[in-house]
Amino acid sequence: MRTKNIKRKGHSEDFFGEYRDFWWNEGFLKLLAKRLQLHSHFNLLDVGCGQCHWSRLLVDYLGAPTKVCGVDNDRKWSKGEAELNQFFKTKGVDFELKKGDAHELPYDDETFDIVTCQTLLIHVQHPKTVIAEMKRVLKPGGTILCVEPNNLVQSLTQSSVSMNDPIDEVLDHVKYALLFEKGKKKLGLGDNSLGDLVPGFLVQAGFNQVEVRLSDKAIAMYPPYTTDEQIATMRQWQNGNTWSNEEFSDYDYFRAMGPENLEFFENYKRKYAHLGERMLRNIDANKYHSAGGAMMYVISATKPL
Repeated sequence: MRTKNIKRKGHSEDFFGEYRDFWWNEGFLKLLAKRLQLHSHFNLLDVGCGQCHWSRLLVDYLGAPTKVCGVDNDRKWSKGEAELNQFFKTKGVDFELKKGDAHELPYDDETFDIVTCQTLLIHVQHPKTVIAEMKRVLKPGGTILCVEPNNLVQSLTQSSVSMNDPIDEVLDHVKYALLFEKGKKKLGLGDNSLGDLVPGFLVQAGFNQVEVRLSDKAIAMYPPYTTDEQIATMRQWQNGNTWSNEEFSDYDYFRAMGPENLEFFENYKRKYAHLGERMLRNIDANKYHSAGGAMMYVISATKPL
């Protein structure tokens, strides 16, 4: 008996819905473009581009004639889509998409005015190697721009549902997040909170003028949850919001940290299985609210002349 082919998801596809379209405030991007003088940059490389969410936002601020190149190791994203090509064509931008490993970029030395990535370094095994490759393909005087988070802070974010949780329960959530991230890192799948370390990595790589900013975006949730970004966020919550992938699960990350952590994993899953339902129940009752903050670093630097 032949089984049906299951449509394979691309890397991080669970985060590629409408929700991702609301990651940035336009005013912040305009100010960032002014500070980095993006109008003086003409050709851009988007490393780990996925569906080019990031380079689509930046392209309007680049100088003309503009060329945008995207590279991704995932075979689904590296194939591209007709809609993606049409987007850049409509803007009069020369667009090229390649399959390639961020640890060994398929481009010549000193090719690009700006090399950028968004939530890529948190997924790679050797982020310093990737940064060195980004520097290699960057022209002298060019700009590197890395957007990377600290995701651990989410385990301490309060809401109207969780604000009175006992300290022991809060500590359980922090412990779970720490073990999850360290297990993922131990398996060579990246560090979900690497953003804290990227500025130092750029200094070590020999970049100048390292500047660190925080995105000003927060998607606040409050009744009646009718804004476009609130609706997209609720859909994201309902459809799944996990860092696990086809090959590895949460269980694998905990097992990587040693068998002594599996009991905590199993107990945690049983004890807190109701949390998602509790949140949705409070949303239905118009009682849930939270400021919706996140810690997303925007880190730029210049390659020496």
